[in-house]
Amino acid sequence: MREQIPENPEPNGESPSQRKAYRLALIRYFVWREGPVARAQIAESLGLNLPTVSNCVGELLSSRDLVEEGYADSTGGRKPQLLDINEKKGSVIGLTFSSRGISSAWADLKGQLYNIRIYPFDFSLGPTAALETLKQAVAEQIDAVRLTPHAGPICQIGVGLSGLVDTLSGISLGFPRFEGWNDVPLKKILEETFNIPTVLDNHIAAVALAETVYGQLRGVENALYVQLGPGLGAGIVINGQIYRGSRLNVGEFGHTSMMVDNGPICYCGNYGCLESLASDYALVQQAEAALREGVGTRIPEYAPTPGRITAGAIFRAAADGDRFALNLVEKAARLLGTGIANLVNLFGPQRIIIGGTMAESGGDLLLTTICGTLSTKALDRIEKDVEIRMSSFGKDEAIKGAVTLALHQCFTTPLREGSPAGGRHEKRSFS
Repeated sequence: MREQIPENPEPNGESPSQRKAYRLALIRYFVWREGPVARAQIAESLGLNLPTVSNCVGELLSSRDLVEEGYADSTGGRKPQLLDINEKKGSVIGLTFSSRGISSAWADLKGQLYNIRIYPFDFSLGPTAALETLKQAVAEQIDAVRLTPHAGPICQIGVGLSGLVDTLSGISLGFPRFEGWNDVPLKKILEETFNIPTVLDNHIAAVALAETVYGQLRGVENALYVQLGPGLGAGIVINGQIYRGSRLNVGEFGHTSMMVDNGPICYCGNYGCLESLASDYALVQQAEAALREGVGTRIPEYAPTPGRITAGAIFRAAADGDRFALNLVEKAARLLGTGIANLVNLFGPQRIIIGGTMAESGGDLLLTTICGTLSTKALDRIEKDVEIRMSSFGKDEAIKGAVTLALHQCFTTPLREGSPAGGRHEKRSFS
């Protein structure tokens, strides 16, 4: 989630203390987003004069919000001192809930992850059990922070969820293939339980945010983060901002229609959705149906437990040359490549980051076919400049997204609550 920092018209009626507080919050946010950074760069980027920046930085150093950390290369004269966020000043908790289960971690103010915990969850236990596990995950992180000498006080909880999320009210509207999980006021539940401010977002949007702050989308203006797993989704970056859409829920890549007629039914109620054809959930369904029909394949030999087919088993069988598994993977990859080509033609991104369980398990076998299909399906003048990279965070991408969401909320809350004042900085936002 991302906030536009408004153009400052120096409105009347604000006290000097309000203007000063806003400047301090703005500089603190900018250093978190762009640091380590020199004073002159802060002044230039925010449209503040250098003496104002120096005075504010002095206060932020005195309060230990910022620290001086090394020097930039000299362009003539003394090397400029670099500023960065003091990571020990506070902590955040990240929480994720997806088809993989529940995970949690805490992080310092630079986003360094600690105490990553995974809680496998049996969805047949229902929503009440899920909520109890989520609370347990948060409680254990609170205890971990309290027992860590260098950890600062907890300022925020960030939650990344599968499905549709009302980010403004903090309600999880629905969860794919989880009966009974509807309109869950998770923000309210966690805040009332732990008395810690909480922010919710779709987990794919949260990972896209993490890529713009800490990963391979840092400084990239137009990009896509595409997650391939049991569900398929896309985080969209336009002009350096996470695109939210008019109803704050976009990027449902898996529900783009790939077959007009006769496609398999999707859990959303439509036919022929990409997710029903080429997700790892769809691959498992296709493999199980083929085995029931007696198709010859060695996929069951790669299953983690007898009789339990997984996407990982299909990819391992394909990598070892199983013909049926290879056909399954290549067909899914062609469909995914076609879907991504459609996104490229629509958005013209500079870079695409691919993550998720399928990217982890499928490796080069999956990605080579995706990229080959993309090169033939996307318009040449758009596609030729697109870079495709793997996720910066691997299997930790979801929890990295959750803590980044929490940190973003921490650093932007003073800007939303305060009034823009103190310098005519440009109309710009930082993810």
